[in-house]
Amino acid sequence: MELTIVLVVAVIFAYFVVVRFYAPKQALALQQAERLRDDLRHVQILAMTLNRSLQFRLGAPPAGCPGASYYVINCTVAALDPCTGAPNVAIVDPATGRNFCVTLESGLALAGANFHFDPLGRPKNGAALAANANYDITGGGAARRVTVTQLTGFVTSP
Repeated sequence: MELTIVLVVAVIFAYFVVVRFYAPKQALALQQAERLRDDLRHVQILAMTLNRSLQFRLGAPPAGCPGASYYVINCTVAALDPCTGAPNVAIVDPATGRNFCVTLESGLALAGANFHFDPLGRPKNGAALAANANYDITGGGAARRVTVTQLTGFVTSP
């Protein structure tokens, strides 16, 4: 009888440990995927509103964005690649008045490629219209994907 009680208590304890440390990462991954989706839509609208190409970038953040996981920069128009030679400085988001830089929650990772929206809101990679762009946010065993659709730039996260 005592062994049964000890086992039941151990199982209950293990359940709460798993819920406490594992499930929040899944919820955070979902929340970050939804924020990424909203940010990509916002960048597309900004590109059309400002009538200029804006590049969505991952990786090493520019000055003014310490620790950022992704950020947005202006693109200068060049012959082949509208983002060649663009200054590595994040734009100021008119909605917040701060640099457009986002840092993921601790324990989450973001994978994907840089691309830009042209002034018409179309996703581009250099001078060509880009293929679907996929961004994966992972953490705590959860993986969430955000997709920017080819040609239209429609952003989805299932």
